[in-house]
Formats: sequence, C-alpha cells, structure tokens
Amino acid sequence: MYFILFLVGICMPAYSNELSSELINEYSVEMLTEDDGFVSSEIYSIIQDNQGLLWFGTAENGVMRYDSRKVTLFEFDSMSANGLSHNDAGNLMLDRDGRIWVGTWGGGANLYEPKTGTFHHFIQDPLRSDSISSNRIQSLFHDQDNTIWLGSYDHGLNRYLGDNSFEHIEKNNELGAGLSHNRIWDIEENDKQSLWIATSFGLNLYDKKNKTFSHFFPDPNNPTPTGANEIRSILKTSNNKLYVGTQKGPYKFDKQSERFTPLKNLNDEYLGQVNSMIEDHKGDLWFVSSKGLFRQSSSSLQIEQFELEHNNGLRIIFEDSSRTIWVTSETHGIYKIVPHRKFKSINSSSLTAPNGITIDANGDLLIVSSSSELYKWKNSSQKLERLSAPIFSSKNGYGENRLLEKPIILLDENNILWIAQDDGLAKFDLKSKKIDLIKYPKSDASFNEFRELRALNTDKDGNLWIGTYKNGIYRYNPLTKSFNHLDDSLGLSHPEVLEIFKDNEQNLWVGTGDGINLWDDISQGFISFKSEHNKQNSLLGKIVQDIHQSSDGNIWVATQKGLNLYLPETNSFKHFSKKNGLPTSLIRAIEDDNNGHLWLTTNKGISKLNPISGTVTNFDSYNGLLGLNYYPNSLVKGGNQTLFTSSQRGIEFFNTSAIEANNSEFNIILTGFNTMGHSVKLETPYSYVTDIQLSYLDYFFSFEFSVLDFISPNKNLYAYKLEGYDDHWIDIGNRNVASFTNLDGGSYKFLVKATNSSGKWGEKILSINLYVSPPPWKTWWAYSLYTLLTLLIVFIAIYFRTRLQQTEIARQKQFVLTLEEQVKEKTASLNAKASDLIAANKQLEVLTYQDGLTGMYNRRYFDKQLTIEISRHYRQKQPLSLILCDIDHFKLFNDFYGHQQGDNCLKQVAQCICTNVARMTDANCRYGGEEFAIILPNTSEQQSTLVAERLCSAIENMKIPHEKSKTSHFVTLTVGVVTIAPEQKTSVDSIVGAADKALYLGKTNGRNKIIRAD
Repeated sequence: MYFILFLVGICMPAYSNELSSELINEYSVEMLTEDDGFVSSEIYSIIQDNQGLLWFGTAENGVMRYDSRKVTLFEFDSMSANGLSHNDAGNLMLDRDGRIWVGTWGGGANLYEPKTGTFHHFIQDPLRSDSISSNRIQSLFHDQDNTIWLGSYDHGLNRYLGDNSFEHIEKNNELGAGLSHNRIWDIEENDKQSLWIATSFGLNLYDKKNKTFSHFFPDPNNPTPTGANEIRSILKTSNNKLYVGTQKGPYKFDKQSERFTPLKNLNDEYLGQVNSMIEDHKGDLWFVSSKGLFRQSSSSLQIEQFELEHNNGLRIIFEDSSRTIWVTSETHGIYKIVPHRKFKSINSSSLTAPNGITIDANGDLLIVSSSSELYKWKNSSQKLERLSAPIFSSKNGYGENRLLEKPIILLDENNILWIAQDDGLAKFDLKSKKIDLIKYPKSDASFNEFRELRALNTDKDGNLWIGTYKNGIYRYNPLTKSFNHLDDSLGLSHPEVLEIFKDNEQNLWVGTGDGINLWDDISQGFISFKSEHNKQNSLLGKIVQDIHQSSDGNIWVATQKGLNLYLPETNSFKHFSKKNGLPTSLIRAIEDDNNGHLWLTTNKGISKLNPISGTVTNFDSYNGLLGLNYYPNSLVKGGNQTLFTSSQRGIEFFNTSAIEANNSEFNIILTGFNTMGHSVKLETPYSYVTDIQLSYLDYFFSFEFSVLDFISPNKNLYAYKLEGYDDHWIDIGNRNVASFTNLDGGSYKFLVKATNSSGKWGEKILSINLYVSPPPWKTWWAYSLYTLLTLLIVFIAIYFRTRLQQTEIARQKQFVLTLEEQVKEKTASLNAKASDLIAANKQLEVLTYQDGLTGMYNRRYFDKQLTIEISRHYRQKQPLSLILCDIDHFKLFNDFYGHQQGDNCLKQVAQCICTNVARMTDANCRYGGEEFAIILPNTSEQQSTLVAERLCSAIENMKIPHEKSKTSHFVTLTVGVVTIAPEQKTSVDSIVGAADKALYLGKTNGRNKIIRAD
C-alpha cells in the first residue's frame, strides 16, 4: 500500500522562539561537600597561594587548605603557641611576599608563614595603645607602598607599622576628618596615594599623605547605614572602573562625576545584597548576591543569572589560576564552575528525545523528534526551523499508543529523506515538502513482524534496505512498491539488525547483534565477520553499534567491546580498547574530522583518537559534556567542522577545530609522608620539603603527593621514580601514593611527574632528596673500627708470636726447628683434608638444594625451608607470606621460540625475582617448570602485595617479547599471594594450597594479575 500526503502549513518555516542561555553551554558545575573533606560550608574568603594551593577561610572551623585531592584543616589549638588564634577565621589575604594574613572574629589577626608553617598573632591589648584596635578583623589589604591595612568590625582601620605595632584610624565627627563608619567591609587601592574603603555607611576615599577622608553615598537621602549606603565590597577592574557591592545591589561609581549607577537585571530589578564580586580573566564581572549568582558579560554588558541547583545562601566567588570559578554556599557546599565553551546543546522543548539526526547537502542538521516532527538546524545562524508536523500521527493512521522509539533517518542521493520509527516508514521530499507514507501490506504473512525498525540505507540499484530489531532485513523497491525479506537463509549472522552502512564502493555492511555482514551481489548472500574467541584478529565484540568509513577509506566498526579497524588484505581486524587509552570498551558511534582524527561517542563521554599515533584524548563532564552516554550510530559531521550527537538529553554539538587539549602546567607538591604506617610531621610543611632523612628502622615508608590542577583531579595521572633504586618511571595511574620497603642505606632522589586534566605530561617535577641511614654496624665509622681492631689484633698476635719464637729459638733452637717442621707437615695434611671435606660438603649442598638451570633454590629446599619458616612463624608470632607465580603462556613461548630461548627466559625471570626480592630472610625458589615460589618471613599483607606489584612491574618492564601471549606482547606473570597472620595456624599444604588457588584464579581471570587468597 502506498499513500501520498500533503501536510497543510508545512511550507511556511517556523523558528523556535526559545532563548538559550549561553551560560549553560559555557560552564560545567560540580558541588564539593563534606564528603570531599570540606568540613564547613560557611566560607567567607578564598585565596590561592604562590604554590597553587587553595585556602578557604571559615566561620567556625578555622582555615581549610585544598590540594585537589584532600583538605587540610588548620584550627585553634590551646596547646600550640604557633597555631591559629581563633577558629572563626573567615578573612584571608595573600600579601606580596607570599604570606597569608588571617582576620579572625575574636582572635585578632594572624600572619601565616607558608615555608615554616607557623602563625604569628596580633591581639588587641587594652594596656597598649599601639596594639591592633580590635580582635574582630573583617578586611585585609596590601598596598603598593608595601603597607598592610586591616579593617575591623567596630574600631575602624589599622595600619601595620611593623613589630606588632599599629596606627589606628577611626570615625571622627568632624567633617572629612575621619571614617564615615567604624565597620570596614573592604579595602581597595585607588592609586599610590589613596585607598578606597567600604564601610557600613558609605564609600570612603582616604588620602594617605594628608590623612583626610572623602565620603560618597549611593543613596544620599538615606542618613542611616542601611540599604545602598552599606558598602560590603569593592571591585576595581582591569580597566580602572570601580564597582561597589551594597546591601541593595551592585553599583558602578564614576570617580569624575562622583555618581553611582545601579546595575540591574534584564527585568530592571536590583540583584539584592551583594556578598562578593570578581572580574574574571575575560573581563566579565560576577556578582554573588542574596538572589543568586550573576554575570555581566564584557561584550554585551547585560546581567544574566547563572542558575545553580541552589541559588540561596551564596557567599563568596573566586577565580583560580586555572580559570576555575569557586562559589560558596553557606548551606550546601562549594560550587566548582569550570569554563569549557566547547560542547553545546540545541535547547528546544520541541526536540523531545530520542531524536534521529543526519546532515543535508549544505551541512545543516536534519532532525526527527520522538513525536516524528521534522526540523532543520541551520548551522550558520544557529536557528531551528520546523519542516513538518508529526508524520506518524493518529491523523495519518498510526495509533496514539505506539512506542516513541528513536527515529531512523536517511538522506539519499536524490535529496529524499527516508524516515522510520517503530512500524512507520515515510519519505520526505526536502524540495517540495511532500510526504509519502509507505505501509507494509497487511495481507502479507510477515505484516506483524515489520516493526521496531532500526536501520535504513539504499543500495546501488535504489532499493531501500530496512533493518529490524528482531526480524532481519526488508528490501523495498520504490519502483514496484514491493518488499522482500532477507534473513538467515542468506547467511545473515543474526536477526537483530542495528546498522546498515554503504561504503564508497557501494558495498552494504550490516551490523547485527552478532557481528557484521557484507552483502555479496554475485552470490546474493552475506559474508559474516563474527567475534571468535579462538581467533585473535576476529571482530572485537558481538553487538555492533556503528559502522563508519573515514576519509582515508578505512572501515571502522564500533561494538560493545571496543573499536575495530577492518583490514581487507587479511579479512581481519585491528582492535582499540581500554588498553589503548579509551575510557570504556562500549563505543556508540564514530566520525572523523578534517585532520584525520576519529571522534567516538561512548557511555563515558567523547574521545578523540589519532589512528596513526594511537594517542587518545578523552572528554567528560569536566570538559563541559552535558552528560556521558549517547545513542548508537548518532554522531554526524555538519558544516564548519561541527559534529552533532543525539542522546537522552537531546542534541548536542561541538566544533572539532575548537576542541584543544588543556596545555596548562601546575605545581606538584608533597602532601603527606608516612613511616611504618603512621603520618610523620616534618620540620617544614610538606609542600616545602626538599630533603628527608630516615633511620634504618624506618624500613617501610610512603609519599603522598598531588598536582595542583583543580579542573578534574580524577583525570590526573602520576608516575614516580626513585633515583638510585628505580631505572625507569613507574606509572601509577590516578593513585597519588608511592610506597617503599627495605631500602639499603644511602642517598636517593624521589621524583614525581603528572599530567594535567587533558592527559598532557607536565615538565614540572616534584623532587625530594632522601637519605636512609644505614644500621650502626654498617656505617663508615663502624667499618673503620672493624679495620682498626683487626689491625691491632694482627699486630699483637705478631708481636707475641715473635717474642715466643725468639725465646724458643734461644733456648732450644734445634728442637724447635724439628718440631716446627713436623707441625707444619701435620697442619698441611689436616688443612688439605679439611678443605677437601668442606668443598665436598658445599658441592653436595649445592647439588641438593640448587636448581641447575636458574641457580635458584629448588623444590626440595622450598619444602624444607617452608616447614622451618612455619615453625618460626609460630614461635615468634610474626606474619608469614608466600607468593606463587607462573609465567603466562610459557608453553606457547617454548613452542614458538624454542626450548633454548625458553631456558633463557626462565633465567631472566629468575634473575629479576632475585634482584627485586633480596632480603636475606627471603627464599626465592623454582617451584617447577615455569612456576616460582617466594617465601617472605615477617611480611604483612600490605608488604607482600607491594612486593608482588613491584615484581610484576619489573618483569613486564624487562619487555621480553612474547608474540604468542594472549595477555600481552611481553612476558608477564600471574601471581597468587597469601599471608598468614601472626596468631593464625597453618601447615605446608594449607598455605601452598591457598597460594595455588589464588594463582589459579588469576589464570582463569585473564592472567597478568595479582590475586590474594586472603
């Protein structure tokens, strides 16, 4: 059956009149709360110190310092003379020397020295006229003359003279002689000779040379310190404009005309009580008021509200060096607002998800909404145009209760748009706006199976191929208006058809729930490519999400297990997955840009892949994505290098030329240091530590560190190296802790490097000199003493022996000579026999307990030594650990490389084990074949795990080639570890069985793993 339908009114385009907020597309917002370590949300100031650490002044909980990974709290401690003087420490200032001033509400002012970690106190003393005027300090400022100014709650202004001495400046009833009010909210510099001072009653200009004041009032008719006359903050912009925040709202102050101009929103309303103001790096002004967060763009000068989840209770705004904006809420936490300006959305309530998308000949986006309405998004004007009313409506013969599935749309070579949704099929002529409804014949036996349409494409003969969710493919001939069914009888690998793709050579590829199928015109059947576990280069994954041909002609296939590159020469596939840096294995859709990069949508964001270098750049919500998951086969390239995606959130787009990785570099600092599992307080704050000295008793210690990149801390990667111990950098992912155990005495250098949130390794490196003192019996003076004592004993022995010999010679020379000759002969005979016996015993012991190939202890020694260590474990109540490890796929190694190379591999692995597990008490044994066993006396669960991790990393870093390994390109280990607690009883069979079971689990779960039995 075939229907022709003209919809009334669709020839006149209609544009959406909905306004889209630019702020929605310009920033991503994250809330930090107590769960992130912020014990207080009553924050009254934020600063960033010279290292890059963020400091938050709170109302009740002292000062919080944030290093992107954890929060360190500085609180009042009555037992510390150098600590914070009061916990109500809401006002912070970083002076020009990098020191931090803290104004408290009851404890005066504090000066914190970051390099020493000490606070100096300035407390109001009634007996001293030159002490600070009040213990409630509300504002702090450091001017160009290097003078510190402190504004108080009720006793005016203080000028710091040095040596805990202050000059007081207070309200004077004489006109122009003093402050207009003694509560100082804020201080700002006018020029080198004068200061702007915000008070509870008007704005004051203080002439420092003449010590005179000029007073200015936004509301001169109001004689009280209320409303607009209560000036709470001052903002001097980069172009020397002055703004004041009042109880009523922000005002712009013209210094020449001395006039105040109120700033209002688009509805001509005041913004409410202003608590904080900043100018960001672009010159935009931000206001935090009692009504929420507002921004005045430097380009439009319009004030727009930035909608947050909670607009009430906002207090402070601050922009850090990475251009991240921080806004505090007294009741909910801290908003982290990251600018991105990369990923945007088409904001229209008409585009109800799910939407189908494709691109027309002009590079504009064609959209079919879930209600089957057709729209066009014009790329150049950013306008949405409606092209048709609902197509599959009850008016057109479709039921009102039909499923609103994702529409499938296809634009063919004749500028005809084919549209499918559930059981509906139509074609739309973009030029004439004519719609033809195509319905499957009810008389056909397959009528009820023609539904849940999932894919469309046309073949070289103009036939329309229609993929269904459960019933294979239907081919529609527009000339004869007939359908025929293509199913598994033609070789289709699965009835669930998810994608139909036509390549540059007019070949049709069909993606299904079990592989892809290539249509062969000659045989009139399908050639299938499926995932086969026993075939290494088969398709990775079964369920096909998308098929794409890049501009260089390569065919790419996205599945639920990764990305596949089709290799036509061998009919095989090259795989890309999480091992290549992708954030997930589930790839939803593929598109390429003008530079040859592949763009992938996944269930964890968007990724950019360089197919040549293999470099992957991942983008998530921290980069401005409005969400993480996307629909399959829903990524298309429009004009001006713009990519469009469809998801549950609607339609989003971004320009590939504007997506550049963040190249910013940030300092890496030490944030913690532990020995023997306990935190150690060093002489200087962690972030300024350059040298650490350890005793030989500190045999287990760890460093904690952080890169001061606040944009997306969970995306920063770390690597460390201990010079003098490690030959290569050790990658540890997002972990920020490195641990060491049983280092020999000596000097080392601990180095850490990190990536920024875009994955770029920085050149800034944390470097700490580490000295481990040897035990007393291994020091240089101990060895000197040993040498001296040895020489003294030798000297004494020689001296007395000489005297005795001389006496004996004098008394009985001939007798002594004869006896001496006999003694020498007898001694030589005994020594020879003893040497032969010792050599024989040693040879016997070597043959008994040494493995002939690797030189390690053999299985006999292992059985004996494990029994001894279990007995010692009982007696000394110490933990006992056992490691069983197996070279992965060693039989394949032997078969491929030969037994001689296999023996060499065993020797190299054995040597690596002996190098990395080298305590005198440890026993490294060859357990049998490619299995090794390591007995670790007095070794805890944590320590044995560290030994296993280091051993696996060392083996893999040897990079012994293993082409036949199913796990890696190099030789790897699977390790089973068990630790017996000090009080726990065990036996040889029990501990070996537990380790062997863990080893077996590691083998069955993919190998190259460390599995603990306990």
